[in-house]
Amino acid sequence: MFQLVGNAHLDPAWMWRRPEGLEAFAATCRSALDRIEEFPGFIFTASSAAHYAFVEEPDPKLFSRIQEAVKNERWAIVGGWWVEPDCNLPSGESFVRQALLGQRYFQSRFGKIATVGYNIDSFGHNANLPQLLKKAGLTSYVFMRPEQEEKHLEAALFEWEAPSGDKVTTYRLPLHYSNWLYSVREKIQLLPSYELFTPNHPWMIFFGVGNHGGGPTIIQLLEIESLRSEGTDIEYSDPNQFFANVERNSLPIIRGEMQPHAIGCYSAHSEIKRLNRRAENALVQAEASVILLSLALNEKIPKGIFTQAWKNVCFNQFHDILGGVAIKEACEDAITMYREAISIAERELHTSIQCIATQIDTSDHIENLIIFNLSAHEREELIEFELWHPEASERGEILRSVNLIDNQGHKTSTQKIEPSGKIGEDRARFLAKVHVSALGWNVYGIERSSKMISEPVENVKLPFEYMPAIIVRDDSDTWSHGVHSFTDYEQPFHVDSVETIEQGPIRSGIRIKSSGGTSHMEEEFFFEKASNVIEVRVFLDWHEKHRILKMRFRHGCADPVAHYEIPYAWIERPIGPEEWPGQSWLNVSERDHSHGVAIITDSKYSYSVDEKYIDVIAARSPLYAHHVPPHTMWEGERERYQDQGEQEFRMLLIPHDGEWSGRHITRLQNPLIVHSESRHDGILPKSFAGLERKSKGIHVGAMKMAEEGGGIIFRAVEQTGQSSKAEFGFPTLGAHWHTSFGPFEIKSFLIRNESVIEVDLLERPV
Repeated sequence: MFQLVGNAHLDPAWMWRRPEGLEAFAATCRSALDRIEEFPGFIFTASSAAHYAFVEEPDPKLFSRIQEAVKNERWAIVGGWWVEPDCNLPSGESFVRQALLGQRYFQSRFGKIATVGYNIDSFGHNANLPQLLKKAGLTSYVFMRPEQEEKHLEAALFEWEAPSGDKVTTYRLPLHYSNWLYSVREKIQLLPSYELFTPNHPWMIFFGVGNHGGGPTIIQLLEIESLRSEGTDIEYSDPNQFFANVERNSLPIIRGEMQPHAIGCYSAHSEIKRLNRRAENALVQAEASVILLSLALNEKIPKGIFTQAWKNVCFNQFHDILGGVAIKEACEDAITMYREAISIAERELHTSIQCIATQIDTSDHIENLIIFNLSAHEREELIEFELWHPEASERGEILRSVNLIDNQGHKTSTQKIEPSGKIGEDRARFLAKVHVSALGWNVYGIERSSKMISEPVENVKLPFEYMPAIIVRDDSDTWSHGVHSFTDYEQPFHVDSVETIEQGPIRSGIRIKSSGGTSHMEEEFFFEKASNVIEVRVFLDWHEKHRILKMRFRHGCADPVAHYEIPYAWIERPIGPEEWPGQSWLNVSERDHSHGVAIITDSKYSYSVDEKYIDVIAARSPLYAHHVPPHTMWEGERERYQDQGEQEFRMLLIPHDGEWSGRHITRLQNPLIVHSESRHDGILPKSFAGLERKSKGIHVGAMKMAEEGGGIIFRAVEQTGQSSKAEFGFPTLGAHWHTSFGPFEIKSFLIRNESVIEVDLLERPV
């Protein structure tokens, strides 16, 4: 039995901008509804809550027709996410928000949620998706890429198991989702020769016009009616019906990720990648600031203050946008939406911080720093802060040193460093190491001094072997179709100069200037005493075309094992030249865990690890939206290249003995907030700890306001790959609880007053 699924894959932005893509969805809906009226039994399938939301607002009559078709089971709701995103690059929490936005929308408009996950065009699928799907009510999954020649599977229908053990019934779509190459009749004729074909289970065959929408045509449906009259064993269906009739117990179990496809999407368009990471981190941090405000002052938080920001981020994670393969104009639209999301997050964060700060007792000192820690573990880290000091230009009184005084009267010395502005000595910048409790703050009084703190002058040397960045030729298209690695090495950057830029009792720094082709780079390496963490600040001015710049680091392992962060988990991948997607970190260690090196990045996603080196792609300059096949360039055609000009990014290099803990990740993801505050009385103490925890290897991914009924959602993830126990508490709420985690398990809790209940990713009790 062949089950025919009428669909219209639609990219809301790709070779067109967002308004055109969303209008095409409205046109597709009208066409699909007409076909439903004309052809009894025909069912239309469509995903992506964002598309439906676009139709609902300007055309409520059309939307009402869709609702009626859904009610009559002639229109199938699938996907359950805001869009069909890239399935490697969004953070674990972003996948949660895709489902939270999408499923809540479907429930509110159609009276039900989707049960079938649906990403038929996305470029690879991370290994933790089964858990992220299942815990959001999606028990089945449909995908197409990578296809059999890219990723060999033993079956097209199988149980896909995440590292956590969660499973979803999964179908890899054969013969494409549209009819751009084969008619419906041809697909039916070809399917028995498909490598994975077996008559032991039913098969879905998708049909319709896709990419720019359109859906099933009259000609296609007449062809199906003709096939039915000929006695062909086919029926109209949809993914919901298909999976409802699958005998799951007889299916093979497949583990691991569905990779690779289009490896260029991990590095195309550095600015979109940077803004995606920044927006994700800014929103998680801002949500935590609102929780802290609620805990500290019992403030009532308005509902939905971050909803639009998360909608922007989730929309921009559509696979052609976050993958960086859309036209330049669509990429510019995405940048605008990311910046709006970041602006919302930063406004709410600073409002929350200011509301708290005005109520903290800072009466002991005229000037104060309040250090806020919006992460779920206590931290002792470096901060940087600046002070205004006009006495330097007015009276020649230079501010040479500062002490920070905690609420016990203990003094912390600082180190003077280069200020951000170029205004002489009127602006002074310092760094210091401070301690702050989990989800809390600490007040430090400021003691200024004109005394010079002398330090012995020493030659500062890098504590590791420096490897110049290397240029790689890349003649592939924007996606890098048919490519698995970037190894056409041309030349390393040439080191032009090395200079000491900082040395002091707390931190030293070196700046290395280098160049290659017509491009230039400055790398600033900062290393603090008694710490193995090396911070790297990179300032790149890139002007190459059809080239890649790889940052290169020698890992020093004779028998290396590479672990890459994936959404809310990590995975081991083979050593070799192949390019892989990663989240913010990767770690390479000896197989016996005796030593290794971890790299954390603030905005990069594309990595490779061979027998000697870790490579991180810093820049890649293909043409915008260049797809081969079908397009070949002609003489005189305008060429617009990605990643031209200046960009900045940061990394942490962490050489280590033994296993790596990952505790430094928050330095880039959720930095300490440094807030200046004058002297005043207040009802809040000088130090505060909003969260108590006892756990090992548990990452707290989000602390947010519940979508309904008030309360806090607390989400945590096991990150060692082993079963673990944990204890958490919000002291001001009187809420304390113990819990156990399986390997890589995601758990969410609803805290309402003293009550704590476990909920799923849709915030429903489990």
